Amino acid sequence: MKIGNIIYEKELVNHTKVEYVNYFNEQKIYNDLDKTLPTLYVGWSFMKACNPNNPIIQNADILKKRIIINELYWEFNFTESKPSHVKGVDKFAGIVPQFYFTPKYNYTNLDPVFFQLRDIDDLMDVCPKKIDITYNYKNEMIYLLSDNKIWGINLSMYAFFQFNIEDIIVKITGRTKSMISDIDGSYYQKYYKIFPNFELLKRYIVTILSK
Repeated sequence: MKIGNIIYEKELVNHTKVEYVNYFNEQKIYNDLDKTLPTLYVGWSFMKACNPNNPIIQNADILKKRIIINELYWEFNFTESKPSHVKGVDKFAGIVPQFYFTPKYNYTNLDPVFFQLRDIDDLMDVCPKKIDITYNYKNEMIYLLSDNKIWGINLSMYAFFQFNIEDIIVKITGRTKSMISDIDGSYYQKYYKIFPNFELLKRYIVTILSK
């Protein structure tokens, strides 16, 4: 699963490539790329040379590494700025999951206090009626995906307020096309090895499993 692009001409110094990024050691025109994947150009002059007819890139501010939020960024190559290059390329590779996932999905935390939920019927009233996929992490959190929206249910909090957790799971399962139970955390560990720096990984695993 590729969720980002890094386009470069000269060597990426002190950078360990990650498997979820496409690396292109060649000129690429930004308008020819998949815009759903966040992209980093490495090299100020190189980026401009790749995109001579793109006014957004040609008029970019050298003091701002972000050109289009969550979509297009640039970083110096090693010759242009050694410390900025080493730090910046690694930073992009680490944060690209946030750029990729967060704009695509709205998230709602179904907090029983905030939503004033008195019982399971109240909870089901605010849950989507049809759920594409549900991810249950260790019976601690469940995440529901429906129409590019994610709902989170903190089962530990609901247990504190004396909700019947088994009943919640049964009712959610009844609305779900696909239920993924990760009781031992093995699904999470699989994707944590790929995205170790993504703090919101648990929330977005449900979107990965839906592919």
